[in-house]
Amino acid sequence: MVNTDPQDVRRAARIFKALSHPQRLRIVCSLTERRVTTEKELIEEFGLPQSTVNRHLSVLKECGVVAANREGTRVLVELAGPVASQLMDAVCQWVHPETGEQFSGDLAAGLDDPAQIP
Repeated sequence: MVNTDPQDVRRAARIFKALSHPQRLRIVCSLTERRVTTEKELIEEFGLPQSTVNRHLSVLKECGVVAANREGTRVLVELAGPVASQLMDAVCQWVHPETGEQFSGDLAAGLDDPAQIP
């Protein structure tokens, strides 16, 4: 029997809701490939304002998908643990079942506006 504890279900729903935003999904996919990066590198990679990246990271940290630690003036960002990595591996395998490859930048390109998602 599957555990359907209401708290667990709510937590899972928050995680999936956080990952449903295209930019947050792009951030997590990038972390899946690199494992650790800096907030500054994410800003440069996605061409988003610092405040936007920071807001997305806050949502992802709040639900336990990513962890961020300050190291001097840099903020290091990584997946929060093996479960987050396993989840993203499963998503990537589902999206690319024939190869299991990671999301490419092209896959998420143009999905800056959630209204564009079918």
